[in-house]
Amino acid sequence: MLELQRNVIFGQFVDTGSPIHKMDARIKLIATFVFIVASFLIDSFLGFALVLPLLALIQLISRVPAGYVLRGSRFFLGFLVFILFFQVLFYPGEVPESSYLWRWGFLSISTTGLYTAGILGLRVIFLYYVTTMLMLTTSLVDLTNGLELIFGPLQRIRVPVNELVLVFVIAIKFVPIFIGEVERLARAQTARGVPFDEGGAFKRARRLGRLLVPIFISGFARADLLTTAMNTRSYRGGRYRTKLRQLHSTATDWLMLLLVVAWMLAAWQLPDRLLS
Repeated sequence: MLELQRNVIFGQFVDTGSPIHKMDARIKLIATFVFIVASFLIDSFLGFALVLPLLALIQLISRVPAGYVLRGSRFFLGFLVFILFFQVLFYPGEVPESSYLWRWGFLSISTTGLYTAGILGLRVIFLYYVTTMLMLTTSLVDLTNGLELIFGPLQRIRVPVNELVLVFVIAIKFVPIFIGEVERLARAQTARGVPFDEGGAFKRARRLGRLLVPIFISGFARADLLTTAMNTRSYRGGRYRTKLRQLHSTATDWLMLLLVVAWMLAAWQLPDRLLS
């Protein structure tokens, strides 16, 4: 039986009551931005090795089971390995002759290509992990409020911050809804004698491709229903709205942010100094 909801965790919220869950959403968003910037600045295996203890500490404090995160990342990791395989074979950069391990026509495997693919893979995994942990430890209400408060000053230059944040949050919320819809349709097809968990990878992918049309039709129907519900409740964006839940940052939250910034700076600069 096809079980996507157990294997795709993006967009889900797991409330464990941990200190990370209780942190100010704005601090978590800023820390995530620092992580994203650091992922592009760090360009060595040693730098990512220095980041690993901090990620393990975050995983431990969040109390989100590591097995749950790994199980929900299998599809992503499998697709990443598939992409990196072609990255190595079709490496476009300049490669010294001495670094080739295997070569046949325009296909090749080199130490330079392996190094580049390894850094790229670690970078993508790092980005995926920090954004996934942000979703797992932050409710959509807090995430919405945090984004609105951070980008609130842009409203002075007539940027529709509330509407843009609403679209972003709805898009995230629709991810688990679409996954549940795919699983429901797959079970209905399986009951009619079309197994989705048998055969090779291409055969199973072709069967899943047949569900695209009903999935998009269901998505448009849900979006139309959501629009009707919002219009019925006279939703007018962020104008004249008050918030039931107010975000408050504590000294501990700011200390955690400073720890993240200092750790990322060390992971960025320390490898160069150690190797020089």
